[in-house]
Amino acid sequence: MALKFFALKICTLAALTLPQLACSSNYPESPEPVLLSNADTQFKHWNGIGKIFVDDAGYCTASLLDTRGATNTTRGPAYILTNGHCASIISGSAANTAYKGQMQFNYFHDTLVDGKRYEINKVNWASLASTDVAIMELHTSLDTLLKDGITPLKLASAAPTRPGRVHVIGAPEIAPGLRLSSCTQEPAKTTLVKYLTVHTNYQKQDCKGIAPGSSGSPVLDAASGEITGVLSGTTYGISPDDLCFWHALCADTKTKSLLPDQASHSFPVDYLSYCFSGGRFDMDAAFCTLKPNFYYSSSKDTDVQLYKKPINSSDPTPVWDIDFTMSTPFYRSKTVRDAQACYSSERFSGTKSTADGKVDEPIGRETGLYYLCLLGVESANQRPSTGLQRNTQIYPARIVEPAVDKLPEPTFITEPLDDLILITFREKQDRSIWTQFYAGPIGETNCADIDPKSYEKVENAIAMFLDDLPRTMCSFTMDRNLSTSGVRTDVIQRP
Repeated sequence: MALKFFALKICTLAALTLPQLACSSNYPESPEPVLLSNADTQFKHWNGIGKIFVDDAGYCTASLLDTRGATNTTRGPAYILTNGHCASIISGSAANTAYKGQMQFNYFHDTLVDGKRYEINKVNWASLASTDVAIMELHTSLDTLLKDGITPLKLASAAPTRPGRVHVIGAPEIAPGLRLSSCTQEPAKTTLVKYLTVHTNYQKQDCKGIAPGSSGSPVLDAASGEITGVLSGTTYGISPDDLCFWHALCADTKTKSLLPDQASHSFPVDYLSYCFSGGRFDMDAAFCTLKPNFYYSSSKDTDVQLYKKPINSSDPTPVWDIDFTMSTPFYRSKTVRDAQACYSSERFSGTKSTADGKVDEPIGRETGLYYLCLLGVESANQRPSTGLQRNTQIYPARIVEPAVDKLPEPTFITEPLDDLILITFREKQDRSIWTQFYAGPIGETNCADIDPKSYEKVENAIAMFLDDLPRTMCSFTMDRNLSTSGVRTDVIQRP
């Protein structure tokens, strides 16, 4: 019988009137978040912000867009703005894809009773290619929502270029309704790696109270009330060491920054205002820069890829191991040390066929971060454009040097759990150290002979079905420098 197991992850309103901040090294400390009430319609101008529900469970924050334009058209569909990662994509971009969910506006803690939900029709456009933004279309028209008393928000026509005060209004899981966080925002000039997405054009904020469920929150200019960006995540609570190793935020002293690296992050959305025509989203609109786009997906969806540094000149150079599919017949690629270079047309390879969908080119031989830049093209003659470069796919990898000393072997505890046995290696997940695990039939499994590539990564615990026991379990400890322990052999018996 084939072994069946799976990994387990121990899974003051006074601030509203603060003036625009001057560009200086002094800035006011951000206030604590405020839970908003709207029973008296005090904040009806923000009732177009609410919660996306999927399978009746609260998911991400989103906001209703004001798409009326100069003609004041309201008969088109209603559109909401949220994150790309809230649109069921894990890489690349998507357009005109179905989406099962509902949107609830007026999401204040004192207006939730009998709150109305509106069906989401589709994802018009979503991207995780150097951004994290999505436009979704509702089954309901903007005209109907206006008659229902819902207030849309305008997109800013230009991205902020200097520090300023902003409001982030979101519905985190830890709050019973919309919550306001007011803070300082500044454009970031450093590369940010978020697992398998790499960003070079984003804003960062020192807002307090950003928590799961805040994804998709609109970031509003405190003076104009317009949407300057969409909140995507935060690096609060991450140690400086991990910020540097995993996120490329290494306290760069060459770049003068007002805010620390431990901050929340949003992505500008000014370019989207040019993609609405006559109240409808249109990627073919005259000044819309979302095209030419290409659709991309990959099986790599976990983390920064780690490779060992070659020790001797005879050791092979680490190579990329990327399997992908792409909507264009050809692609170009290059490997760089600075992610900003991915947006330069220089040093890209010639065109290659996407038929085999695999990148196995050399990365480099020195320790540190590297970036793979991928660009889908229709022909060898297609030249870079704003839309094409906006869709550049960037993969991060880090070459590391293992320590000489061995790590301690894994320790674990077992616990029956219904028809399973739970094997816990560590109490909580640690991104920088984990267990490599393999299990096979007793009498047929010699841990010393098992290829390390056959092992699976276990972050803190796994579970086996009792019907599969007994089994021989092989395990060893590994850390982010690819240092390892010796291999441990155990027999897992039925309780």
